Amino acid sequence: MIASQTMTAAVLHEHGERDVIKLEQIPVPVPGRGEVRIAVKASALNWLDVGVRRGPKFGAIDLPLIGGSDIAGVIESVGDEVHDWHVGDEVIVYPLITCGVCEFCRRGEPTTCPEHRIIGEHIDGGMAEYVVVPADNLIKKPGALSFVEAASLPVVAMTAWHMLIAVGQLRPGEIVLIPGAGGGVASIGIQIARHGGARVFATTSTPEKITKARELGASEVFNYRDADWVMQVLDATDGRGVDMVQDNVGAATWPLDLRVLARNGRLVACGSHSGTHFELDIAQIYHRQLRILGSNGGTYQDLVNAIQLAADGHIAPVIDTVLPLESIHDGHAILEDGTHFGKVVIEM
Repeated sequence: MIASQTMTAAVLHEHGERDVIKLEQIPVPVPGRGEVRIAVKASALNWLDVGVRRGPKFGAIDLPLIGGSDIAGVIESVGDEVHDWHVGDEVIVYPLITCGVCEFCRRGEPTTCPEHRIIGEHIDGGMAEYVVVPADNLIKKPGALSFVEAASLPVVAMTAWHMLIAVGQLRPGEIVLIPGAGGGVASIGIQIARHGGARVFATTSTPEKITKARELGASEVFNYRDADWVMQVLDATDGRGVDMVQDNVGAATWPLDLRVLARNGRLVACGSHSGTHFELDIAQIYHRQLRILGSNGGTYQDLVNAIQLAADGHIAPVIDTVLPLESIHDGHAILEDGTHFGKVVIEM
């Protein structure tokens, strides 16, 4: 049992710059029916945390809020009607909560549930000593992964798997381009695509990041600061182009993504932190029969699949920095500065 009835949490009361995140002592949450309380061991930051802090793009977010969608820890208490999980179990949290009854949930497409909520965006997340989550969202933490490694996976691993495998329908032998190799989704995506038998291309911005992307499995890595990197991609494919682009960057990369796609190629998109609007040449879409596919998060099974790959050593968590909770502002700065390669993890 907990020794105190209060806990330290990083709380957001208003939107703004990094200083709006306040470390506070607040009551320890109590699990209700079907819920568990987790003693958080580690929680990773995502661009989602930065976006929520700055201000929501797609609708109002209730404040105050504790961020943190990536959570790994130990069950400390269980609520009523929880039968399959016990105090002391080491767990990872699947961060999407859906209604379970809409047409999309019933046909196995929970990522398109109109009532979906994200832990750390719509309800309190893991940037605290304790968090309460539905027991249905728990996944057993493999012993081969540390808590920091486990916490680095949920959002990026389920997202990359869903983009490449579920939505993109990746086939062995295809060429996949992954922009922004230093990002969390991209760095895991390189490994999932390679494991799936693809030839992986990537873009990034420095010689050091180019080396790291190659170490993850990218066979060709291009510096997107080079004005002719698009031509370099086309030259590397003898003018054909790539079969798929996994893009979570947005408006800054979409026009170039479309240029490097082969005929019948597909652009799979899941994010837009660089912007949401750009000028589109529609003719290229139908002349080359290009497909633009949206991908929103990932399913519980997507995350289970990716975690198993990590536990078996086929992919590796990519961690840039580990910080204590009191340095969460520095974690946000690292993401916003774009100097990182991989995840920034907060360790409790």
